[in-house]
Amino acid sequence: MSNTLFNEDFLRRLEHLQLVTRRPVAGHLRGAHRSRRTGSGMVFADYRPYTPGDDTRNLDWGIFLRLDRLILRLFEEEADLPVYIFVDTSASMGFGKPSKFDFARKVGAALAYLALLNYDRVSVIAYADGVAHELPARRGRTQVWPVFRFLEGLAPTGGTDLNAALRGWFGASRTRGLVLLLSDFLDRDGFAPAAQWLAQFRHEVFAVQVHSPDEAEPDLPDHVQIADAETGATHVIETTPALLAAYREALVAHTEDIATICRRHGWAHLGARTDAPFEDLMLKGLREHGMLR
Repeated sequence: MSNTLFNEDFLRRLEHLQLVTRRPVAGHLRGAHRSRRTGSGMVFADYRPYTPGDDTRNLDWGIFLRLDRLILRLFEEEADLPVYIFVDTSASMGFGKPSKFDFARKVGAALAYLALLNYDRVSVIAYADGVAHELPARRGRTQVWPVFRFLEGLAPTGGTDLNAALRGWFGASRTRGLVLLLSDFLDRDGFAPAAQWLAQFRHEVFAVQVHSPDEAEPDLPDHVQIADAETGATHVIETTPALLAAYREALVAHTEDIATICRRHGWAHLGARTDAPFEDLMLKGLREHGMLR
């Protein structure tokens, strides 16, 4: 067990939760989610007219005897859910105590843990200015430790280009599923281009926007040299009340921009501060946003 990510008591509490998808999924193996395909299963779904080639075992002979029509019974199958967890490992994520990066990968580890317990297929993608590292799809509870080790081996470095990362990953054929974005979304190109690219694949998307309290209320002297963590560019500024007020306004606008883009595409968005109790985020915040049940 890794003490860096979790303690055993918290993992036991997570076991009572389940990742939720709002639409049927296109899984391949037996899992805990509704499949959009139908066949022989446990839950009746609907009827449709018989067409040549259909399995005659699902014909409703009662309807045939009453109406002289061949009608097929349809059943929902349970399927595994493809889960794609994108963890921002750019240099800006190293800011704060605890760092945004440590917080984000802890969220990623918890959600991966739940998905693996449900026998979903979990892929973890670390990105900065593109896909930096990836852990191909894993399934089953025995894969929890490889996922944890992968996350623990990451470190924040480089610039941010979510658009390049998504194009690099989803440029290949991927089964439609649930995409989890864990980031501060401090991308020079903004979130809109990446969102526009991702939307065409019709995945379900949940964006967790990570904030540090040190970002919201910076404690700075009257004159300070600031440095861009990702480009190294430096500037000497005078921290006047007006400048700090403008900064806070821009930070709020940035958060609202991410939330607005998510709403536009029908995606879920959650702002998460690193100083908030992690258990509250997992056991209350994500449940309230419809991510867990």
